[in-house]
Amino acid sequence: MVKIPISTFIAAGGYDREDGNDTVAEGRADLIAYGRWFLANPDLLKRFELNAPLNKYNRNTFYVREPVIGYTNYPFLDTTA
Repeated sequence: MVKIPISTFIAAGGYDREDGNDTVAEGRADLIAYGRWFLANPDLLKRFELNAPLNKYNRNTFYVREPVIGYTNYPFLDTTA
């Protein structure tokens, strides 16, 4: 018997919460990668869970050495209000 490896397909690039959910639900991908959105939203999973607005990312701050901004200074969702 020949074993066929099972693979996982990960899609990335331009997906928002709704598009990602639809893509997985329709079987067009197994997982969605949210690179830029994750960088700008350190609590991305909580924001998706609450359907909360996302921080906008600034591509100009990706991969720059000075000043050190972009990866560490995006705000978390304020859930105390």
